[in-house]
Amino acid sequence: MKVLSWLITFEYALLRSAFIFLPAMVANALPVIVSGVIRERHPLDFGLKFVDGKRLLGKNKSVEGFIAGVAGGLLVGCVYASVTHDIAWITYGAVSGVGAMIGDSLNSFVKRRLSIRSGDPFIPMDQLSFILVAYILVSILRVDNAVGIRVTLVDLALGIYIVMVLHPLTNLIAYLLGLKDTPL
Repeated sequence: MKVLSWLITFEYALLRSAFIFLPAMVANALPVIVSGVIRERHPLDFGLKFVDGKRLLGKNKSVEGFIAGVAGGLLVGCVYASVTHDIAWITYGAVSGVGAMIGDSLNSFVKRRLSIRSGDPFIPMDQLSFILVAYILVSILRVDNAVGIRVTLVDLALGIYIVMVLHPLTNLIAYLLGLKDTPL
């Protein structure tokens, strides 16, 4: 009976974490979809180069993708708000989306400094950067409290677990659909 009780508790914690980080996960996925739909994109780094002579973020980061990511987080927040009748979820979704896009952009910045080409994998940072910055931004701005929850380190750990499992799968699907150049 104790094993069943533990399993139910773990499943609840996993679902809670998925719920908490879904706005960031959707935000992270949408730019790839947008890149397959919108061919004329504008570089997020405006083509600027860092002191090392390399692009700040690279060719795969676009203004349209960033906006789509934030809009995706916002959309999930709107769905949560309509289900819970609490409009604070809209802010939560937007902040999560912004955090995810900032995290993804920071990851690209680091990849360029390490001479990793745009689109090439940088494991595990490709999987971690967006969720970590979303967590930090939500925590600093305390929007989790505004919706009546407290996002904990346990939630973050389980969110990372979920992302580490789902990210390779979603990348493979995007690759098979021709939205990504590599399956990782």
